[in-house]
Amino acid sequence: MAFRRWQDVPEVQQETDKLISLAQNYNALISTGKTEDKAQAQKVWQSMSSSYWDILFALVDAQTQKNPPALTFDNEERLFIDLGFIPGVSPLSKSFDVNAYFSAKCPGGILPAMTFTDYIAEAWANINGVDPQEPAIGMSLNSRIAALQDELTTAQNSRNALLTNIAGTYSPNMNARQTAQTLNDCLLSAMKVNMRVPEYREGDDATRQKFTKERKAYNDAVEAVNIMINSARKNEASPLPAPKAEKFAEIHARTEIITREILYSQIDVVKIARRAKKITDACAEMSPQMRRGELRNMLVKKRDYLTVPAKTARTDTSLICQPESMPIDYAKSYAILESMCRMDMDMFSVPRVRMYGLPRVIFVPGQGLGTYDWSDHTLLVPAFPIGGAEDKSASYALGTFRWDSDEDRKIKTPYEQQIKDNKKKSILELATSFYKDYFLWLTKEKAGYRILPRETHKVFNVMFAPKNDED
Repeated sequence: MAFRRWQDVPEVQQETDKLISLAQNYNALISTGKTEDKAQAQKVWQSMSSSYWDILFALVDAQTQKNPPALTFDNEERLFIDLGFIPGVSPLSKSFDVNAYFSAKCPGGILPAMTFTDYIAEAWANINGVDPQEPAIGMSLNSRIAALQDELTTAQNSRNALLTNIAGTYSPNMNARQTAQTLNDCLLSAMKVNMRVPEYREGDDATRQKFTKERKAYNDAVEAVNIMINSARKNEASPLPAPKAEKFAEIHARTEIITREILYSQIDVVKIARRAKKITDACAEMSPQMRRGELRNMLVKKRDYLTVPAKTARTDTSLICQPESMPIDYAKSYAILESMCRMDMDMFSVPRVRMYGLPRVIFVPGQGLGTYDWSDHTLLVPAFPIGGAEDKSASYALGTFRWDSDEDRKIKTPYEQQIKDNKKKSILELATSFYKDYFLWLTKEKAGYRILPRETHKVFNVMFAPKNDED
């Protein structure tokens, strides 16, 4: 391994050579099969794990030496920094498609997504007061909003077509086209009032009255449609089939969820700019050398948290990938996260989001289960989830966020006091128990399977009952 861009930088090559030497020693020890050699090999592995950070800092120092406004990472560096991949030392699975990996792009959704290299590049851009480049695997905020708007249009068209079909059969007197148009035109205002967005909350009387009027029109249209569908379900001659009614309800609910995502994303514009400006202002008077030191400090703070996913899963905390491992599919993992967010949209109504904006998703090297880093409001999803359980890793990331951001104790108090087995648990035991239950809630209970104990199921139904952001 040479990191060809930096083959003339002694610091990079020295750290690389050190790791290769350690790897050769490790492979020699592990191949003997002797118990005492295996124990020694484990110590060497820990030294190799430390080399990850030594090489990372050497690479970052080499690139920031001339104080460039932006950082870029080539494919060789991305494989090492984002996956802990070391050719000839810790190879990836033979099934790994490197071209597909580098072309992967997360679909549009509510959460900003990036890799660890994207995070480093963004941190340096903020330090220097320049706009960060679009993440290698994610979308810019405007692109995500545009993708959500396209998704909303598709959902509305599907709902309206189904509404017209149902009304044509069961309620010829209903002007389905006009009702559908009202649902389309007034949806945004209705959600703005429900979410009490700044535009509504801080608007003048005329603006607030306009939103309130359109919200009423929307609610009236929804009520009229529900009455029509309920009547159709009870039609004695030919009742509306339940699957068709359920499909309409599902698509209609989706339009409201997507609209909420769009509004949360639009509100996030201010929070993103404020977060970046805070870093830029703090570094404005720094010398180039001090700015390089600030980036290192930010990475050092992140270093400890990057071991949490592995500690949660009680596995090796090394960021160097295990031999023959297969990393996650970014797009697939992001889609799982997005799906889970839509099952629990109220997670974005908490004070922490109102203060700091939407949490960013960082796909980080290492293995384990996802977690939330409260220090910089990020969800950390390991590249190698334990047992390939991407849904469990995603739910643990969101579950940790749910628990840590529950400042008003709307979750902690009922979870502790209304479940008998939880009353004697420590704070750490409570949190761990919640992550497990939240995983089952999202992956099993939401799919209609009764998995949780009756008492826990009842409490979750209350804690996560649908409600408006204004409640």
